[in-house]
Amino acid sequence: MDVELVEVRDFLARCAPFDQLTVDQLDRIPAQLSQRYHRRGTVILDAGARNDTLHLIRSGAVEVCDPDGALLDARGEGDCFGYSSLASGGPSRYRMVAVADTLLLEMPRDVLDSLLTDHPQLGLFFGERSERIRQDLASARLEAAGGDALGTPVGELLARDAVTTGPDTAIRDAAWLMTERRVSALLVVEAGRVVGIFTDRDLRSKVVAVGGDTGGPVSAIMTPDPVTVDAGTRAFDATLLQIDRGVHHLPVCEDGAPVGMVTSGDLLRLAQTDPVYLAARIARAPDAEGVAHLAARLPALVGEFVRRGTAPQDIGRVVTATADAATRRLISLAEGELGPPPVAYCWVGLGSQARGELGVASDQDNALILADAAETTPDADRYFAELAGQVCAGLDRSGFPLCPGDVMASTPAWRRTCASWERQVGDWVRAPGADAVLNTQVFLDIRPVHGDTSLFMRVRDEMLARAEGSLRFQAHLARIACEWRPPLGFFRGLVVERRGEYRNTLDLKAGGIAPVVQIARVYALSAGLDEVSTLGRLDAAAGAGVIARADAEDLSEAFRFLRGLTYSHHARQIADDDPQDNHLDPGTLSSADRHRLRAAFRIIAGVQGSLGLKYRVGQM
Repeated sequence: MDVELVEVRDFLARCAPFDQLTVDQLDRIPAQLSQRYHRRGTVILDAGARNDTLHLIRSGAVEVCDPDGALLDARGEGDCFGYSSLASGGPSRYRMVAVADTLLLEMPRDVLDSLLTDHPQLGLFFGERSERIRQDLASARLEAAGGDALGTPVGELLARDAVTTGPDTAIRDAAWLMTERRVSALLVVEAGRVVGIFTDRDLRSKVVAVGGDTGGPVSAIMTPDPVTVDAGTRAFDATLLQIDRGVHHLPVCEDGAPVGMVTSGDLLRLAQTDPVYLAARIARAPDAEGVAHLAARLPALVGEFVRRGTAPQDIGRVVTATADAATRRLISLAEGELGPPPVAYCWVGLGSQARGELGVASDQDNALILADAAETTPDADRYFAELAGQVCAGLDRSGFPLCPGDVMASTPAWRRTCASWERQVGDWVRAPGADAVLNTQVFLDIRPVHGDTSLFMRVRDEMLARAEGSLRFQAHLARIACEWRPPLGFFRGLVVERRGEYRNTLDLKAGGIAPVVQIARVYALSAGLDEVSTLGRLDAAAGAGVIARADAEDLSEAFRFLRGLTYSHHARQIADDDPQDNHLDPGTLSSADRHRLRAAFRIIAGVQGSLGLKYRVGQM
C-alpha cells in the first residue's frame, strides 16, 4: 500500500467510529477517499446547499453555525460532519466554516452506504441508539479502570477461617483461645449469626485495667451487633467503612454466616500508602492547623486516583470521607475548647457532601440540627454559633471554601432546632417560590456527619413525607431540573462558549452533572425514597417504577462518564498548578470521547424531555 494511504488508514484507526474496524477492513477505505484543503475562513458547506459527502477533519478546525451565523458547535481533528444531511437526503441546515487552515478527508455517499451495510456497528455510532450509547459509555469507564488493589473483594484477603466463640464463654477461656489461635479478636456467634465481637482491647480496658472478673461471660464486655461486610465487598468500600465507623476489625460473612475477619492492618498492607487513608490521619490531627496541613494533600491525591483509573464515584467518596473526617475532628477540637455541648445536636452535610460526590475545591454546605431544648437553654445559641464558626473557618482553611450563598451552620438560618427545621421545611414545600425551592434543593440532600442521628432522622422523615405528598413542589423541582440545559445545538452537536474567559469550552457541571443530580432527586422524592446519592437514587427510582430502567441506566452511565472527565480535567489543572474549574475544552479530547460526550448530553436532554412532559413544565 502507498505510504500516504497507510497514513490515512492509521489516522482512521484513531477516529470514531472507524476505530471499530480491523486493519484489513481499514485497508480498503483510503483509496476510496479524497482530500481537500480549505483555507481559514472558507465556507466548506453552506446552509441550503446539497451535500453528498461525509467530511472527516484530518487537521484544522471547523465551526458549525446556523443560517444566521450563530455558533452551534466546534469540530476538531478526528471529528466528522455532514452526516445529518446525508441521512435526510435534503440540503444542509447548517453552515460549516473552516476557522483554521483545514485538511478534510471526504467520503462519498455510496462509499459510506456500503460501509454501513457491511458494518452495521458504524451505523449505531451515527444513529445514537440508546443501548449502544450506554455500552459505549460503560466501556470507556471499564477501559479507564486500572488494576486498583482496593478493588479486591475482602473475601480474597481472608488468611484463615473465622475464629468464633459463644456469648456464654468465660472471658478467661476466650482470652486463652485468642492466644492459642494468635488472633486479636474473636467473633461471638449465636445460632450461626454474629452477635458481637471481643477484642484484646476489650480485655485490657474492660477487665485487666479495672480488675474485672475473668470468669464472667464474653457477652458482658463484647461489642454487640458489630458492623459486618459481605465477602464480595471491595476492599475500598471496607476501608471507607472502617474509617467512617472508627473500627479496626470487620467480620466477613456469606449469606449471613461468618467466614472470617479483616483488620485495618490487612487493608493497610494491601493499600500500602494509599491516599484513602488520608481521612484516617486527619481524624488524629492534633489541632486545626494539623487538619489543614493534611487536607492540603487532597488535590494531589485526586490526581493519583485519576492516574490509577479509580472510578469517579469512588474518588468522590474519598474526597467526601476526607471532608467528613476534617469536620468531625474540627468539631471535637471545638468542643475541647468550648466544653461539652449544652444540648444534643447533629451536624449534617448538605449538597454534594451529603451525596458523597464532593469534587476538588468544592465549597462547603452544612447545617446544624439542635434538640428542641436549645430554645430554652441559656447560652445554647452562643455555644453553637461559636462551634459552627470555628468548624466552618477550619474547613475553609482545609481547602473546602466558605459557601458563597452562606449555606453553612455558621449562618443562623442554617442552625435551628428540630421543631424549627420542621416548620421551615413545611413553609418551603407549601410555598415553593424561587428562594424556597433553591434552599430546599440543598436541604433535600442531607446526611448526618456527627452527633445525634435521631435528630437528623426526625427532620429528614418530615421532609420526605411533605415532598412526596406535594405534586406542586415536585413540579417546581422538575422545572429547575429541565432548566439546566446540556450544551447541545439544534443538530445535537456540542456548544462551546463563544467569548470571554472560558471561550471554546463547555461547562461539564452546569451542562451535564447538575441536571442529572436534579433529575435523580425529583424521581427519588416522588417515590418517597430516602436514598441520597445520585446513582443510588436513579437505581432506587427505577426499582420503584417512577423512571424507566433504561433511562436510569443511561443517565447513570452518562453521570459516571461526565464525572470521570471532570476529575481528569481537574487532575491536569492540579498538575499544571492552575485553579480548578469545570470548563473543558472539547478539543483536548480524543475523537471517541468527544462522541461519548455528545452522547451523554443527548441522554440527559432526552430524559429532561420526559420529565418535562410528566410535570407539564412548559405549562407552569
